[in-house]
Amino acid sequence: MDGDSAQSICGFKQQVTAIPQYGLKLKFNHVYPETRNQNLKPSLRQIWPIIPMALRYIPYYWKVSRENRQVLMDYWYTENGKQIYGAPIGGIGAGTIGRGFAGEFCRFQLKPGLYEYNTVHANQFIVTIKDENNVTIFQSLLSSYSRPKNPLSSWETYINSSKCNYTALYPRAWSEYDLSDYGIKLVQRQISPIIPHDYKESSLPAAVFVWTVENVCGKDRQVTITFTFKNGTGNKKQDAEGNSETAEFSHGSAKGVSIKQSIVDMQSTYCISCKTSSEINLTRCKKFDPTGNGEKLWNDLKENGQLTEVSVEENLKSKDVAVAVSAQILVQSTGSSDLEFSLVWDMPKIRFGKKTKEYYKYYTKYFGKSGDAGPSISDYALQNFGKWETLINEWQRPILDDNDLPDWYKSAIFNELYFIADGGSVWLTTDDAELPYDDPRLAYGRFAYLEGHEYRMYNTYDVHFYASHALASLWPNLQVSLQYDYKDTINREISEGRKHLYDGKIIPRKIKNSVPHDLGDPDEEPFDLINAYPIHDVSEWRDLNTKFILQVYRDYYTLNRYAQQNAENASKFSSIEFIDKESMYDTYVQDNRNKVSPEEKQQNRKSASMYINETNGKVYLMDAMTYLKSMYPACKQVLEKTLEWDKDNDGIIENSKCPDQTYDTWVMDGPSAYCGGLWLASLHCMIAMANLLDQNDDCNKFREILEKGKTSFEEKLWNGTYYKFDGQSASKNTIMSDQLCGHWYLRCCGFDYDIFPKENVRTALKTIYDNNVMRFCGGNMGAVNGYVPSTQPNKDGRADASTVQGEEVWTGVTYALASTMIHEGMFTEAFQTAGGMYQTLSEKIGMNFETPEALYAERHYRAIGYMRPLSIWSLQTAWEQKKQNRD
Repeated sequence: MDGDSAQSICGFKQQVTAIPQYGLKLKFNHVYPETRNQNLKPSLRQIWPIIPMALRYIPYYWKVSRENRQVLMDYWYTENGKQIYGAPIGGIGAGTIGRGFAGEFCRFQLKPGLYEYNTVHANQFIVTIKDENNVTIFQSLLSSYSRPKNPLSSWETYINSSKCNYTALYPRAWSEYDLSDYGIKLVQRQISPIIPHDYKESSLPAAVFVWTVENVCGKDRQVTITFTFKNGTGNKKQDAEGNSETAEFSHGSAKGVSIKQSIVDMQSTYCISCKTSSEINLTRCKKFDPTGNGEKLWNDLKENGQLTEVSVEENLKSKDVAVAVSAQILVQSTGSSDLEFSLVWDMPKIRFGKKTKEYYKYYTKYFGKSGDAGPSISDYALQNFGKWETLINEWQRPILDDNDLPDWYKSAIFNELYFIADGGSVWLTTDDAELPYDDPRLAYGRFAYLEGHEYRMYNTYDVHFYASHALASLWPNLQVSLQYDYKDTINREISEGRKHLYDGKIIPRKIKNSVPHDLGDPDEEPFDLINAYPIHDVSEWRDLNTKFILQVYRDYYTLNRYAQQNAENASKFSSIEFIDKESMYDTYVQDNRNKVSPEEKQQNRKSASMYINETNGKVYLMDAMTYLKSMYPACKQVLEKTLEWDKDNDGIIENSKCPDQTYDTWVMDGPSAYCGGLWLASLHCMIAMANLLDQNDDCNKFREILEKGKTSFEEKLWNGTYYKFDGQSASKNTIMSDQLCGHWYLRCCGFDYDIFPKENVRTALKTIYDNNVMRFCGGNMGAVNGYVPSTQPNKDGRADASTVQGEEVWTGVTYALASTMIHEGMFTEAFQTAGGMYQTLSEKIGMNFETPEALYAERHYRAIGYMRPLSIWSLQTAWEQKKQNRD
């Protein structure tokens, strides 16, 4: 290799690993200027309509608690944001562990879909520095958060937190430590395998921590980094569950210690390890007491700069146990070295609350189901994290280098993505014998994530409608899997009667020809017991069916776009291939028509081989037309059902004078801008699908309804400056920030002004911006959901306080609104709308990596850690479309 090539490679590596200019940037001692909570006290006007529901909630709460389950929406006890979080660690669907910006290991989500907000004080990194005479001159924890005196009272923090900096640009984070008084500077790089279009790497329950040790003095230094970790998740009751077993292991380049344990009766193994090297003195402690004072291990490191048998405690006082891995390296004057650690949690088999079924996590497809894969995953992570970083850099670089995008956006677009992994997500293998052998879930698995950390329902569909842009853009096969799950629920019936909290009516849990609200509660049996949401009769919700149709077409459009960009994407992403599926689809249809036996099919091609290349493990992108053919019958079913809500045959569905859509405390009556707009948009997409599939009769029928509906919509709801909230309720003249939701989705699907007139769209957006954005908190908190304009000229109106949700800012809706503005070329307005809100979240109130559903003008927020803000990825879709058109 010549000098220029070596220099080029070195420069590229530095670019990939360097601390980015953008992201969440804080000092370890940062204090946010504003503290908020969820202790909202609604007005009497807001409380009065929901008093009957509140009275019904009390016996419901008592009943669920008696069954030893958690209420899926707990209004008695709500979590308040801790203002400590940085980027969490772990891949998608295998559980996550939170990290604090000051070095904490906190917020464990290892129980499927359930959160534990614990900071575990035994989970630490420790630095020990010896001078040229082998004398220890400095030893400290590499965290600076306030810890209780016990346990581990001998462990101390001596770092100057004001000289330590943190940067998070998910899925990576950097921690900088200025220890130049002792001749050393440290940078920790935290890497999780969140990689678009890479399904193997992204499923791994692993993270890597690379410590770059730089000698900034004129003398040699011996530097030791020690990684300690304990069993469990910081839950006193749970951590002692079963007797944890520890063992040393060596596997390939990984040398470490494992803790085999049980977490809520599910076997799980932690593995901490370091990458071996001839230059590194690697030592281990396979057992010490995390409830003691920690003196043996601390003093051993301080005296020897490494772990010896002195650190090991054979007779622990508690059932809890901790382990440690220590790496010592000589760093010569002005030199630098890397120490590479990994953390793995191998919990291959899980059960949900009712424990009637067992599932295996998706990563077991590559690393086995036995529960002893921790060492091999550790080695794999340490060998491949460089590839992860390269792919992450290739994905993020075009956005970071785009000079036309504001700085805050370059942080928000990636850091909001944390919820894909840390949203209670589960990603499971599927070998269901009842599935057709060409079902894509056999290849892609089954994916689900929560509505929110506190709203514990999987794949809540009215909210996923907004959030799905992230999956569709970055892991489209997971969106396909989720949609197939929903398709299969449409014909399902669950006749079990259930009293709904809103009105007390006893209604079947699921009726036929309806899209369910959610796929279940992880504390019950999700995928079987769907529609866990207990408040309203969701079979009457006006937005679920239309949102299914719109997502199907959006998915088709996205898959088709990827296929057209075949060469570019195939070279960019390592585990995805693009093939012509149409001929394969026809082959499968022919097999079914001729009733080829299952044995013959199995001989001809392996299960799901149309989606996975068995020779190299690469995953095929789902073919757009195959997907559309599979989904169309379900779309037609739910459209016919939705048509029943057009009572006066004017082409627009009517709302039912109760909260019958995603704004589930906000009453709509008669035709509404929100549900009516979604209905018209879904009709337009159905016509497009019918055309593609040569369904001429359907096409003509839907077009006739649409033309009638378009006229009615404009006549009944357009008032010259915006679309009215609805036709008949007390809020009918409210300016709703989400009134163009249907138009937004059509633009995301590549359509223009086929339904909503261009001049009306632009006028409505300007009205929303002037009122819901700029007249609410000075334009610095996004768009309030409802704004009542003043009847007097030159006077401001007010937020619609008729219901709690009217005066809220929904973070995900604000991002969707900003996306609509980008589609319309309103770039300044879009970035002011979204940027004001994100900067309030990130800089003022410290809701990073726990983005709430809703903000209030002051003091409060609602529902921490929420799904809907993933809609920010629709901004990127809109931006790329506009940029492509400009180019």
